[in-house]
Amino acid sequence: MKKLVYKARKEGDVFHIINRKVMEEDLRSLPKGNYTLTVEKYRKNKSTSQLGYLFGAVYPMFLQAAIDAGWDQLTSVTEVDAWCKSMFANREIVNRDTAEIIKVPAFKREMTTTDMMVYINQVRDHCAEYFNVHIPEPETQLTMKL
Repeated sequence: MKKLVYKARKEGDVFHIINRKVMEEDLRSLPKGNYTLTVEKYRKNKSTSQLGYLFGAVYPMFLQAAIDAGWDQLTSVTEVDAWCKSMFANREIVNRDTAEIIKVPAFKREMTTTDMMVYINQVRDHCAEYFNVHIPEPETQLTMKL
């Protein structure tokens, strides 16, 4: 069965369902049975263009800068991804009994567009500060002199 998704906006104590009539028609057309209705806060997930920029420009330039700085054993963008996630995309988990804190890499799949923008800027800033390599902004055309 196809998942039905509708958008709503809450103002005060009232929910305004966008295209309420369409939703009601879809619900009426369902066969008899038990269903689960889920309401979750809307969030805008990262975009494919952000991922394209990250994996197509940021990580390859970061990899080359790291190799030039002596990190010769880094061999792939996948390793750069793991390294950068461990540095900039951590979430802390606290043991409720001992108050010990561990850091676990977060998942990029759970990032919003804003989270991804912050993450990419942290990677770019690190590359500029520690490797003295400035990664260009997205959608910047570069020309190289050979």
